[in-house]
Amino acid sequence: AILENSIADKLEPTLDWIQHRLDLSDSGLSKIIQRMPNLSSCSVDTNLGLKLDWLQQRLDLDCAAVSGMIQQYPPILGCSIPNKLAPTLDWIQQRLSLTNDTLAKFVQRLPALFGYSVDANLEPTLNFYIEALGDKSEALILLTQNPVLFGVSLEKRLKPRLEEARVAGLDIDAGCLSRIGKYTNKQWIASVDFQTRQLPPEQ
Repeated sequence: AILENSIADKLEPTLDWIQHRLDLSDSGLSKIIQRMPNLSSCSVDTNLGLKLDWLQQRLDLDCAAVSGMIQQYPPILGCSIPNKLAPTLDWIQQRLSLTNDTLAKFVQRLPALFGYSVDANLEPTLNFYIEALGDKSEALILLTQNPVLFGVSLEKRLKPRLEEARVAGLDIDAGCLSRIGKYTNKQWIASVDFQTRQLPPEQ
């Protein structure tokens, strides 16, 4: 009983702090803890508080915006600042040539970016779009406007669909690549069929 009480005494203040700091409802707090159960045992002063303050300062966001990011992707709170948060933001800003303002808007649209590896995911995906379009500037515009395109499997979706589009004789432009990344399988098949029928007949 003593052990149970000591655990409760430690966890309750942390949970209360998380709920207050992120302005969460009871259900909102529950959803975050379900995805990140170890949060309740993290230090507020040396861990959680530092990360939230750092994100707010780095991205120049208010509490509500940071809370929205955490609710979309709670694992952010499990990321190391020097090993994950900082280098990921630096890479995105530098490689996509984003201002501080556009960087903040970009990551708010896809907070799960913090869960991706720069070397294994982000860099190869960026290179895919650059090579497919043959124009770096056009690729950067496409990705900046559509952060979700970074969240698509390179091997399972992007590369196979690009090959399908090429075999079908379609123009590989920004619109085509957007459909490659965003469409469901059913939508993609229908799109290829439609686009193929619009092609001029072979002479």
